[in-house]
Amino acid sequence: MVLSESAEVMEQVAKSRFLRKSPFLEFCAAEGLPVITGYGVEDLRTVKLGHWERLGGPAAYCHLEGSQGFVGSLVAEIPPGKSFKPMRHLYEELILILEGRGATQFWCEKTNQTIVLEWQAGSLFSPPLNVKHQHFNGSATEPVRFVAPSNAPIIFNAFASADFIFNTPYEFTDRFAGQSDYFSSEVKEGEFEDTSINFISDVYAMPLTKYPRRGVDYSRLGITGSGNKAMVGHIMAIGSGTYRKPHYHGAGAQVIVLGGKGYTLMWPKDEPSGASKDNKFVKVDWRKGSLLVPPEGWYHSHFTTSAEPGLHLALRRGQRGVGKNYLPTVPEQEGGTVMDYEDEPREVRAIYQAELAKEGIPCRMPPVHYRK
Repeated sequence: MVLSESAEVMEQVAKSRFLRKSPFLEFCAAEGLPVITGYGVEDLRTVKLGHWERLGGPAAYCHLEGSQGFVGSLVAEIPPGKSFKPMRHLYEELILILEGRGATQFWCEKTNQTIVLEWQAGSLFSPPLNVKHQHFNGSATEPVRFVAPSNAPIIFNAFASADFIFNTPYEFTDRFAGQSDYFSSEVKEGEFEDTSINFISDVYAMPLTKYPRRGVDYSRLGITGSGNKAMVGHIMAIGSGTYRKPHYHGAGAQVIVLGGKGYTLMWPKDEPSGASKDNKFVKVDWRKGSLLVPPEGWYHSHFTTSAEPGLHLALRRGQRGVGKNYLPTVPEQEGGTVMDYEDEPREVRAIYQAELAKEGIPCRMPPVHYRK
């Protein structure tokens, strides 16, 4: 079939339309906010930043392949003795302090209440939705660097208006009305995850629970803020010489490495198990400070190659009933999205054993008897 000249032109126009940047990425370009792409970031603590005037300091946005327009991560640095500009926004974020110490001030203008939260390296908290807040560096000699996974991409892609997102005065006082105990470290039962907690002083000190069905030496704690509802996450540990079972889920899970060393293998679910022979695996090496984001529906598995466990913080969107319903804690044999070791591509174990040998780390994985 031969297209008419006008149809040919329209096909080219349609192609350009589909390849156009999303509203969120257009916003980043207009603001001069650097965007980091790829499958992973080697070290959030040293990645190059650029000045973002709206924030009032150095920043960059990690919009990796697996973010897919849902969730991404802002990396920012507060210079010694400085502060950022006050800000409010209609997207939810969870802030992990990578380095330094300081405080954040929060205002509830409706009740004329102000509170201050002090934090340090390893602290995790979530500013209440659309509450005006300001970050301060508590040191005159050392910078503060933090990473803030958020659902900003999907909010910008829905509204495409920076003025609306940053300047809407509405306050969600049912979540935050200036109460002095809002940022409590008390662990409660969670609605969207295992626990509900508004402030974790030190993510490294949180107790984890063993889940052997998800990995030989795998531990986890699900977390969500007590006030916000659209962003959740979990802390997970993968023991030395072991790896997490391959699994897949929705887009946008921001996996931040807190400790240990290793790598993650990712591959499309629809590829045959032998696809790795044609280099179909995406391998992302990680260490403390790394960030990776598996694409939606891709199998991925985290492999620890250090003597210490691989400790990760995974932050993601938590909306129920949005997109495909995944069961990332249930084996595929039972209708879930976790692959048993017996069903994984045979290359997975061989690659791991070779990587452990390079590091001189004993393999603690039990023998596997493949089903096919």
